[in-house]
Amino acid sequence: MDAGLNKRQSIGYLDFDNKSENKINSNTLLEDHYKIIYMEKNGSITVDFVEYSFTENALLFFSIGQHFQISKESRGNLIYFNPDFYCIAFHDKELACDGLLFDNVFEQPYLNLSTNLDILFLKLISSVKKEINKKDFWAEEMIKTYIKQIIISATRTLIKSNNDSQIVSYDKELARKFSQLVELHYRKNHNVSDYANMLNITPKNLNKKIVSEKQVAPSIIIKQRIILQAKRLLANTTLSIKEIADYLGYEDYSYFVRFFKSQTGLPPLSFRNAI
Repeated sequence: MDAGLNKRQSIGYLDFDNKSENKINSNTLLEDHYKIIYMEKNGSITVDFVEYSFTENALLFFSIGQHFQISKESRGNLIYFNPDFYCIAFHDKELACDGLLFDNVFEQPYLNLSTNLDILFLKLISSVKKEINKKDFWAEEMIKTYIKQIIISATRTLIKSNNDSQIVSYDKELARKFSQLVELHYRKNHNVSDYANMLNITPKNLNKKIVSEKQVAPSIIIKQRIILQAKRLLANTTLSIKEIADYLGYEDYSYFVRFFKSQTGLPPLSFRNAI
């Protein structure tokens, strides 16, 4: 393990500031890593074609395969780890963060940090860095403990800030599970009824509860996730439009082109050229 950039490591740490020669982006690291970013105030980051700016210190969470670029003027710290080191899905029963901090198809999860939270998370991040540098027999388990503390504290804070309560309602948990399932199955399952069956609920009831909880229909969420992945592949790979259509579960190439244009206003090739 190494404090710094090493794509071969299962866990790593990186400092960034406005003196860095290059911008830090998701391509700097392997795509099969989760990332946690501590962003100092006045920093900004572009995530999946949307820019976020912060007037106070913030903590951000990134799923595997999620694309971002940190502005050159930003300062902060980045922790990255792959599922072999710490699997979010495997630990979900105890952490309840999958579909909330990670694999959240509704929004980009981040926390604006109050003074007390800022002290807490900086201490935990600093502890991760120190353990990475130690490289001894106990370092890996210690790092896992600190990452778990970061995730639990962030999940608790996010739930409390959204609901003024740490009690998770059935509708909130349903939305979180729906988010997880969309992230897992959007390439093959394009219909609300598919997810309703997985959740043992009627499509009508699923639609009602997601709209009530998130103010957006589940059908729109599914479409947005498909389009987001199409944009990622168009912008960051050399795959042909047909290959992208196949990857996203569309056997009819022309239908995919029409679908993409209806959602974005541009045909896929025009979007790629514009990017």
